[in-house]
Amino acid sequence: MNKKADAKKLERFTVLSLQKAGLQDDDANLAAEILIDADLRGIDTHGVMNLHKYYVNKVKSGIIKSRPEIKLQMKSPAGGVINADNSLGFIACHKAMNKAIDIAKEYGTGWVSVYNSNHCGAGAYYVLMAVKENMVGLFFSSGGTSVAGPNGLGRLIGNNVIAIGAPAGKYPPLVFDTAPAMSISNKAHIMSWNNKKYPEGFVIDKKGKPVIDPQGYFDPLSAVLPLGSDIIHGVHKGFGLLLMSDILTGVLSGDGGSMLRYLGAETHAFCALRINAFTEEKRFKKLMDEIIERIHNAPTVEGAEKMRYPGEREDEIYKDRIKNGIPLHEKIIEDLSIMSKELSLSMDDLWV
Repeated sequence: MNKKADAKKLERFTVLSLQKAGLQDDDANLAAEILIDADLRGIDTHGVMNLHKYYVNKVKSGIIKSRPEIKLQMKSPAGGVINADNSLGFIACHKAMNKAIDIAKEYGTGWVSVYNSNHCGAGAYYVLMAVKENMVGLFFSSGGTSVAGPNGLGRLIGNNVIAIGAPAGKYPPLVFDTAPAMSISNKAHIMSWNNKKYPEGFVIDKKGKPVIDPQGYFDPLSAVLPLGSDIIHGVHKGFGLLLMSDILTGVLSGDGGSMLRYLGAETHAFCALRINAFTEEKRFKKLMDEIIERIHNAPTVEGAEKMRYPGEREDEIYKDRIKNGIPLHEKIIEDLSIMSKELSLSMDDLWV
């Protein structure tokens, strides 16, 4: 049965779980904050759904280092590269965006690339770090290969992420955070749990035929399609965005990206743009408000709600879940229950 968990109690449970796995207190606190932020914003694929099988198990087993030596090398006054030392992605990535923000405060623009890292959660968290400093934030991330190329067979490129956050005046920030492909692994899990099928154009098998069963996503000979699915519908555009992320994260950091991967498991890139290095903050936010209002007032087809801008729905979900609790699927609860027994933790007081 699905239940709702109190956000603060679930975050504390997550901290304790990561500490038991071997993380230092500060690292566990930070990782838990980022995971719960994803759940609060409705990005359920990047929240505690991953806590047990990815983060806790990989730290416990030593696949991910619990005591890394993360090193920053500044290549120029406005740009640097971090060797994450096979750390939990949250830790190195938080350092990277903080450094990009610090650089932008002085030079207007800050850029930090990260290599030898691991999954770092939802990009929304990092771009919002910049937004809170009255900056525009950019985030890119690249992991293992799971996506086919245009008209291709098999897995060629990573399900790479692009994200942007920009402050507005009287409206919540614009936050766009996506992987420009037709599906991701946790979406496949959730669809399978809910007995849903893929439409054609999402995943293909080794012969290029459509995969309808979401579990087919996990066949190593299958591949996700880039955004657009086929040439007629602009698959080259989705593939180009995936390549852009690979270049900015993997090639620029010296790793090579998802197709080569010479220096570790995952790569990321963070950029902070200080608004008043380009235009007045007041004017920027006024223009953002005008854009949002244009979107809200745009005509829609019969029966459709008004248009929303990226991040608007997530902001509404955040406000609801911080007050009323985070809904957890019964499969996630089951997995967390197994983990809690392994770690001698209790889940009894999590629920609202």
